[in-house]
Amino acid sequence: FEVKMTTGFVMGKNKTVLTMKYVLFILLALILAACRSEKEKQLEYALDFAGDNRVELEKVLEHYRTDPEKLEAARFLIRNMPGWYSYEGDELDSIHHLLVGVCEGRPISKREKNKWNRMSFNSLSKIYDAQVITAEYLIDNIDLAFEVWRKYPWNRNLPFDDFCELILPYRIADEPLSDWRKLYYEDYGTLLDSLYKGSDVIEASKIIDGKLRKLYYIYNTDFRVPHLNAVFLYHNRIGYCREACDLTIYAMRACGIPVATDYFVYSPDYQHYHCWTMLRDTTGTFLQFGFNEFEASRDTLRHDGRKKGKVYRYCFGMQADKNSGTSGNRQLSPVLKNRFVKDVTSEYFGSNNTTIPIQMSGEQYIYLGIFSPGGWIPIDMALGSAGKVTFRDIEPDVIYQTLYQGDGGKLYPAGYPFISKTGGGFVLLKPNIDLMEEAILKRKMPQQKTIAEWAYRAIIGAKVEAADDLSFMQADLLWQFEDTLTTNYYVLTPLLRKKYRYVRYVAPIGKRMELAELALFKDSLCKEKVRLGRINSIEPIAKLEYVTDGNILTYFQARDTSCYLAYDLGESTLIERIVFSPRNDDNYIWPGDNYELFYQDGINGWKSLGSKVATEREIDFLVPQNALLWLRNRTKGREEQVFIYKNGRQYFAFDL
Repeated sequence: FEVKMTTGFVMGKNKTVLTMKYVLFILLALILAACRSEKEKQLEYALDFAGDNRVELEKVLEHYRTDPEKLEAARFLIRNMPGWYSYEGDELDSIHHLLVGVCEGRPISKREKNKWNRMSFNSLSKIYDAQVITAEYLIDNIDLAFEVWRKYPWNRNLPFDDFCELILPYRIADEPLSDWRKLYYEDYGTLLDSLYKGSDVIEASKIIDGKLRKLYYIYNTDFRVPHLNAVFLYHNRIGYCREACDLTIYAMRACGIPVATDYFVYSPDYQHYHCWTMLRDTTGTFLQFGFNEFEASRDTLRHDGRKKGKVYRYCFGMQADKNSGTSGNRQLSPVLKNRFVKDVTSEYFGSNNTTIPIQMSGEQYIYLGIFSPGGWIPIDMALGSAGKVTFRDIEPDVIYQTLYQGDGGKLYPAGYPFISKTGGGFVLLKPNIDLMEEAILKRKMPQQKTIAEWAYRAIIGAKVEAADDLSFMQADLLWQFEDTLTTNYYVLTPLLRKKYRYVRYVAPIGKRMELAELALFKDSLCKEKVRLGRINSIEPIAKLEYVTDGNILTYFQARDTSCYLAYDLGESTLIERIVFSPRNDDNYIWPGDNYELFYQDGINGWKSLGSKVATEREIDFLVPQNALLWLRNRTKGREEQVFIYKNGRQYFAFDL
């Protein structure tokens, strides 16, 4: 735009207005120049970083010299390239061979799994893209990305910056480079072109998603390896949530559908990282979807129900340093130094500012922590000041702990834990040791939705029947489950006290059978176990033994509905007790196990409230009111989560 200089002939108010416009113009020009200058510096650094391979990158820039849009896309990729690499080593070839074997049905020994799980792939050599990538590879990727961006009508208003992040990138993470775009397009793109001619990106994604859903995917967490390359993953669909996301990203981007992967660092509910795919709608809204979860929908904003705390999005381009100057601090958690992720928590829970008092008033860097049995996991960081700290955009109704970094990089509590509330409010969990109350505890982990479903979806209506003939024509009812189960182990007294030769467990009508344990005893103290000889088979046959193996964590799940399991007792036998376990997670209180309860006391850390051996399927302790509690099973298991005790019950973060 044009700005005229003020002159002596312009007087008063008009002169002031023009002067202000001129100042604003100069400021805008300086800002734009600074941005250009910073990008030029990044580009030049990338070219220098490439070393002998600089010539290949310069070939790409020269190739697009007369095409400004593709030139800017090439510059975007190149200036961010120093942050991207893959690993190299014979160990990767070996692990890939094992993964192929799993896909082909070959068993892998526990010893071999343990061998590879002890290895850290971070020790392998890094191969930086900038130093090996060829001009031909980069040009091919850019041209194919632009082709699908311009081809499909749903991208008509997709901003260039979003194109650069959501369609253009030639890689996802640290996987080896591969020629994947043509491979995926010739499969998924051809299908899309034949089935859909419209302009709705959601409907287009459903075509790709549908095919991904129909093909096999082997969920495998036995090996922790760098990301699998796109061609390998195309032919060997194996991994956990990460590989499911990668597979989806490759298929969608090859077809010009803008997508990204979001993740949380560590779950406030359970002890894992998790990631999922997001589709950018034409409205600019991001929608969760995934062939291993559910389809995208703008009518119902779906999510998987997990608590997240903070949500981040993987990016190809370097993002701004959230706290200026901190990304270069070597002591900081790698999670918080990653400049190739973007904080998108506000897209899920809205924007908020939560200001929390801290006891360590002299600490500059304060972390936001999520509980894990091995120590608090940092998921965010902010600057402390005058005995308080303000965290931006955190999920409400989650239990957090403020932390500071001590000598050697170890994290310690900076104050009392708190529960975040909507709109930036919070509940500080400062224990009141002068007010103690009895707490009756039944679990050491939250009972999530899927686990709770196991207690009723294949249970209500299930029956245990007995007869003296194989046909069960004159069967007697020994027990029927009529309500949702409340624990994982039941000792039942049969409705009839008679001798029988045959017993069967019958699944509810229209439900797939699910059970972990079924046992019969000749005595009321469950000392004399009845030998059960199975006399029928249902699929999957290999897992039928789980029903009688004495392990409540192994379970049988039938492949179809309306089935039963029948057993021969060997002779006519009086049944005094039936022991039953549904499919479960074994995080209930277990008689005979030793438990210790802790409460969190701010900068003093965890304080023990004592330990005791459980005699029943619940255990009681005296606890301070308003305390954050942690129940440890000292006998077995590793799944534990913090909770509060209020109104006579436990509240985990999942329950808030």
